Amino acid sequence: MSRQYWVELIAWATANGTAVNTTTSETILFPNTTIPANYMQDGRSLRLRAMGSYGTVSATPGVNFIWSIRLGGVAGVVVCKSGGIITPTTTALVAGLWDLEVYMTTRSNGSSGTIMGNGIVHLHDTTVQTMRSATNIGATGPMTNGGQATPAVATVDLTADQALSVTITMSASSGTNTMTGMNYTLESMN
Repeated sequence: MSRQYWVELIAWATANGTAVNTTTSETILFPNTTIPANYMQDGRSLRLRAMGSYGTVSATPGVNFIWSIRLGGVAGVVVCKSGGIITPTTTALVAGLWDLEVYMTTRSNGSSGTIMGNGIVHLHDTTVQTMRSATNIGATGPMTNGGQATPAVATVDLTADQALSVTITMSASSGTNTMTGMNYTLESMN
């Protein structure tokens, strides 16, 4: 039986987020987006896409970046997060590109609702890439509820407004270890 579906852009960034540096605390990259109470009904899916720039100092060990998607703000429930992606230790990067794409699907709604969130984050190198080689290819990592390769549902109160947060955690505090969110879109898939 045919059903009608649509994709609707429900949130976006019109300016860069505040640059994050000199901290090892988990920090929000973009202003939170409010997901209204009872919006996430069974089967409803959201697609979040984000991009930005990063910079690192050339020091050993490299900086370890961890991205997280949370409902309930920076201290809320982890829907999915990356494992740590460690930057190179030989060359400082001033303005590398990162991007991520995450899908979040409601498995069950209510005050103990469940959301399955999975995605991928890419950290690109700023130097010329070499075809058919491992030179300067950057890094790609999965994003799951378990932190890297363990998909699982997150339990969230979907009967209350929830702040959707995109966060970053860095392993080293430095003025040259920077992360900035630049592009952000959130789409309702149905």
